[in-house]
Amino acid sequence: MRIPYSSWLGIFSLLLLSGCAGLQPAVESPLPTPVGNPADLNRAHLEQLATIDQFYLQARIGIQANGKGSSGSTRWRHNVEGNDISMLSPVGGTVAKIITNSDGVTLTTNDGKILQASDAEALTEEHLGWRLPLQGLPDWALGRPTRHTFDEMQWDSIGRITRLKQDGWDIEYPEYMEAGGYRLPKRINLRSRNLTLKLIIERWDDLVATSTLPTSAQK
Repeated sequence: MRIPYSSWLGIFSLLLLSGCAGLQPAVESPLPTPVGNPADLNRAHLEQLATIDQFYLQARIGIQANGKGSSGSTRWRHNVEGNDISMLSPVGGTVAKIITNSDGVTLTTNDGKILQASDAEALTEEHLGWRLPLQGLPDWALGRPTRHTFDEMQWDSIGRITRLKQDGWDIEYPEYMEAGGYRLPKRINLRSRNLTLKLIIERWDDLVATSTLPTSAQK
């Protein structure tokens, strides 16, 4: 039996489309919506986040400090040994590179000057004009409190933190995203007495869970 040319064309088109579909990147399946008491869901959510010991993120950042504003972006790699943070200008140039480890903090300026200290907040305030709260920020970025006592915590109907007050900071989580099987913050607003930091996280990656101890604080 002879197959008409138009039929061959249709078959070829279907094969081409199926081949193109096979080349599409895999899309992460959305997480199922948890059901239950919000307080119980919050505990379960924090227990899951407590296992994360390592991450990489890219984010846009807005800063209001002492009546002055600035913006840019950041690339941040965190693990149990410390942090490697690049602060970038709006056009992508490196403003500062901050590395923390057991020896302290090293800040490299855009002109190559290397500065060292034992305290990240004091060092960043002196040379950037604002205090980067690195003691608590790795936990707050993930949407969880540190092990210290917190003053207030609010959560939504599926247990994600919407507001946290801890260590002199008022932290809001207006929006979340899904990454690596977790529900993680997409937007974070951090406010202290003289400083407001706003993060819009564009990418979460290299999420590694090795700890089994929850980091949620008791009040």
